[in-house]
Amino acid sequence: MPSSIDGAIKFLETQWSSINDNKLKGIKAEVDFRDYLENKNVHYIPGGWILSPGKNTNVEIPCQEKICLLPIEIDFSWVNSGQGNNNITPALISAYNYFRQVGVVTYFVVPESIDENSFKLPSKSQGTTRAIYPRPYSLLFKTISPNGQLEDVNISDVMINFPNRNGNIGMRCNQINRIDRNEVPWNDAEIVRDLFWFEYARYYCQVEYLVSNNDLDLFIIGSSGSAYPVELKSKLPVVDDKLGDWFGLDIGPFAKMSFFTSNSMNTDALYIVEEVDEQRNHISWLGIKFTELVKSCCWVGQAGGQGMTGGASSTIRVPKAAFHLFDDLLTEL
Repeated sequence: MPSSIDGAIKFLETQWSSINDNKLKGIKAEVDFRDYLENKNVHYIPGGWILSPGKNTNVEIPCQEKICLLPIEIDFSWVNSGQGNNNITPALISAYNYFRQVGVVTYFVVPESIDENSFKLPSKSQGTTRAIYPRPYSLLFKTISPNGQLEDVNISDVMINFPNRNGNIGMRCNQINRIDRNEVPWNDAEIVRDLFWFEYARYYCQVEYLVSNNDLDLFIIGSSGSAYPVELKSKLPVVDDKLGDWFGLDIGPFAKMSFFTSNSMNTDALYIVEEVDEQRNHISWLGIKFTELVKSCCWVGQAGGQGMTGGASSTIRVPKAAFHLFDDLLTEL
């Protein structure tokens, strides 16, 4: 792992193609929401990745061959959280079971023992210098056996339906030193640690295999013990005299949450919005179950603004009146 918080941030910068306002707002909202959940004593886990093959070389319908990766964070020398290494918590088990229920093969991704000083950043090709995408730290992939024990799975078996990468097309290596290290949350070592291991888990697979990836913001474990994947945004409501005030949900997250509920297991997902004013001041946390969202949303899509990756988005409109204060929604989870 990098030997300083600055090194970890540099790695994140190489992986984020656009450090735009939406990206930073999204990360800040996620950090604030986690603080809110901790103050409410609500169990949650950081997010994960849903991967599907990047091409149909190995399978006929790539999007049917999804896997889920749940990264495990371990401390750096510059983080003093007291967190034990390779800590698979009951909340992580709940998330694991959720994905198994919806039909996605799921793995815990655990770093092996590592040497911080061996860390190297990816780099682009320049002149006669070839691009390099090192994997300085090995990751272990673990599943739960039928007898309830953790067991290792070789990465070649994890990625059996994913074509091997041939060349660096599609790999990311963006400019570093774009983030102000003095601003929140970049001066928080634990947050940077979590973001590092989250991005490294995807990067580790992408170096060797062709993948299409979708991220999960986080999981909430309700008082009933049920697990809920969360899509989280920080937004101003759009004023609409015909529909009433509404919040948008991009087509990609809408399809992802539709998948989570397209089964007979009564699973659900949550769309959480931090409502803010024009100065980006927090107003309230609002939420809606996805099974209620699909009953309330407008069926005609609308062009949206700039997405997290910097491109244009297409938006599903959800009336603000359909949302609940999150404090109230918590009592139903």
